[in-house]
Amino acid sequence: MALSMPVALLAQDKMTFPKRLAQKNILNHMDIGVNVGTVGIGIDLAVPVTNYVRIRAGYNYMPRVTINSNFSVKTQSGEGVSDFLKKFANATSQQELIAKIEKKLEDYQIDISDPKYSKTKALFDYYNSMTPAEQSQLSAKDEVTAGLRPSLHQFKLLVDVMPFKNNKHWTFTAGIFVGPAVVGDACNKEKETISLKTISAYNELYLLSCRGELPNGNHITTLENSGVAGFNLGNFKDGDMAFMVPDANDEARAEMEVNKVRPYVGIGYNTNLSRNKRWKLNVDAGVLFIGKPHIYVNNVYKIDKSNINRDEWKWDIVRFDEEKEEFITDKPLQKVDLTTDLDTSSIPGKVGSMTRFISKFKVYPNISVGVSYRLF
Repeated sequence: MALSMPVALLAQDKMTFPKRLAQKNILNHMDIGVNVGTVGIGIDLAVPVTNYVRIRAGYNYMPRVTINSNFSVKTQSGEGVSDFLKKFANATSQQELIAKIEKKLEDYQIDISDPKYSKTKALFDYYNSMTPAEQSQLSAKDEVTAGLRPSLHQFKLLVDVMPFKNNKHWTFTAGIFVGPAVVGDACNKEKETISLKTISAYNELYLLSCRGELPNGNHITTLENSGVAGFNLGNFKDGDMAFMVPDANDEARAEMEVNKVRPYVGIGYNTNLSRNKRWKLNVDAGVLFIGKPHIYVNNVYKIDKSNINRDEWKWDIVRFDEEKEEFITDKPLQKVDLTTDLDTSSIPGKVGSMTRFISKFKVYPNISVGVSYRLF
């Protein structure tokens, strides 16, 4: 409509093209504005196309504010990791725990310089790189602190309609926001590195023990009876246990994704802040249709607890294949969706509460306040 109107206007009389545009309020001025609200900090440009319609284009960015939350760590059998490791090494702190685990390894004639003990070696290398003061503050615990961070930045194209002839303050708005699918993530805090390295080292020894690959064919019974250690995520929809372990970098991560294209509808109110009407206050309220949110995690084992039978050489993630005559270790699943792959009612603790809360929302609210200035 905006493109066809100038042609019709020029055909009517000899009035110049710019004057015709100004008379019909078409592209005859431009406003630049800044705003802040639930979609972050934004900037936009606005131009009119008639007396009743305005087009806005801009960009919004959400600052990366970190919110801390705690996630429990357990063995597959349900024991708290600190309790199990204390029992295994008879230690009262993580500092003492690491020292006694090192002594246990010597008792089992385990040489951590062997490449197959890479996770165990990484634990002790990291521990030895810490200052004595840092080492003394370590304590064995059953939870890991993770930082939850929004990652919301998006472009927007909006059409404002001002339907009232004698009142241009109120607007009805429709348009789209477009941005990356990942809108938030969570990762363990750096101070938790020692805890996650301890879990990875434990799991490495556990797998080697189950497969009988420790020196002299040794088996560490306390390991085998407790099972793999990590984060209990509840159950898959078929009833199997979902159990996440630290990744190759000894980290625990999660990401939230929504639709890349997010339709928007809302209302707005605009009023002048100066006598010359160049400065204006703008208020917007509406919703972005983001689709069903998805929360993805990696390195998740799918464990059929009813199939565990150590008398038949079957552990939670290790079993003996009689045809191949070798031990088979399950590979962890990648990009497991907490909202669709799992039974959300079974996810424990704060992770479960957060997942159930987020999965209900297919819209995201926008409430923003801004100031604009007329450039010309």
